[in-house]
Amino acid sequence: MFNLFLVFVLTVSAVALNLITKRKLMGRIRALEQDLQVCSEVLSKMGEVQVTTHHKFAANFEHLEERIMELSVPSHDANLPLERRHQVLTLARKGIALEDIAKRLKAPVGEAELILNLRKYMGGDNEQVSPYV
Repeated sequence: MFNLFLVFVLTVSAVALNLITKRKLMGRIRALEQDLQVCSEVLSKMGEVQVTTHHKFAANFEHLEERIMELSVPSHDANLPLERRHQVLTLARKGIALEDIAKRLKAPVGEAELILNLRKYMGGDNEQVSPYV
């Protein structure tokens, strides 16, 4: 009889211990899920900040590139034809349209087109520079 009582007490103790352990584990799981949710929200906000920052820098970079091109154009009526040629070819290699090249360099479209056509005629490198070449 004592053995039966001992088995009963041990069983009840084990069940109680199991329930207590299960409750503690469930509480810990809930806490971890909340921590995970907070981390997810913070990472989402960080991603938004990165995208916003990227857009700001990309816009500033575009304006900077245009300003550099403006400053690199000779101010006294293109006494440096090689520099103009270099600028046209550089922009064309970047895939910029002929009209945009002319606008950036403040040059006639025909001049930029002539430079690109001369490059083709003179047997410049074999890569295609723009759709006009």
